Amino acid sequence: MEKRKKPKWTGVIVLLIVCSIVLLTITAVKFSPTPLDKNNKIAVIDIKGPITLGSNGASSGLFSTDTIDSGAIISFVEIANQDKGVKGIILNINSPGGTVVASKEIVDAVKKVDKPVVALIREVGASGAYWIASAADVIVADPLSITGSIGVAGGYLEFSDLISEYGVEYRSLKSGKYKDLGNQWIDLTPEGKNLLQKKLDIIHNYFINDVNKNRGKDLTKYATGLFYLGTEAKEIGLIDELGGKDEAIAKVKELAGLKEHQLVFFKTKKSIFDILGQLSTNMGYSVGQGLGSELVSNPEFEIKLE
Repeated sequence: MEKRKKPKWTGVIVLLIVCSIVLLTITAVKFSPTPLDKNNKIAVIDIKGPITLGSNGASSGLFSTDTIDSGAIISFVEIANQDKGVKGIILNINSPGGTVVASKEIVDAVKKVDKPVVALIREVGASGAYWIASAADVIVADPLSITGSIGVAGGYLEFSDLISEYGVEYRSLKSGKYKDLGNQWIDLTPEGKNLLQKKLDIIHNYFINDVNKNRGKDLTKYATGLFYLGTEAKEIGLIDELGGKDEAIAKVKELAGLKEHQLVFFKTKKSIFDILGQLSTNMGYSVGQGLGSELVSNPEFEIKLE
């Protein structure tokens, strides 16, 4: 009886499987991290994008930029502080600032850390983000980074003249004299402007005083809202050292007395389903509502650290 011949491609498949196993073994050996002491960890926490409240981690839409939720950053800071194996923290900052309360909450969380904290400003660490950096033990910034911008801004779009031009009149029903203060559909009176400016001045003074306290020096004359390059910031005392990631790591090791270190990165995770779902939802919503709706979606007076 004639034996059945094995298909020619069987040998090819076996060879491919063997090669794959060998390749995976070599790769695993090549890229396997060297085991390190679990008690020499340095936590790296990213603070990237505008800082907001309750965005549930980084988020983005068709007409918006990525934002970072203050709650996520606070959680990371608390976890790193409670982990006995973490000997120091690097705040990896690339942010123009954000809302007042969101920035302050992170500042308060950083102040409670009982281990070395180094803020690294690689590109932008301005306004509320600089406030956060000021709460660290040391600030390291790239020579060409943007820092400072200690100031407060508030505003809204006013459409009162536009609607009057088309014969539309906005009627306000309220139970308090100043309840519609900052309403974009009515003219802002000199009295109203003065009241809002006073609120901004209160926040600005709080911002300045806390930065001065954190840095241990009087930086009031630089709190004009002007931004400074890293080299300028070093000269006037806004930052401590010029450098990048390597310098930040070296500083944490110095402060914590570490000879070896293991970086541990804290980042929000998203599955492919979350990304695709968010993409389709945001695109549909943004396109469906139109650019005009984007402009008037938040009629309230908004205050930001800029």
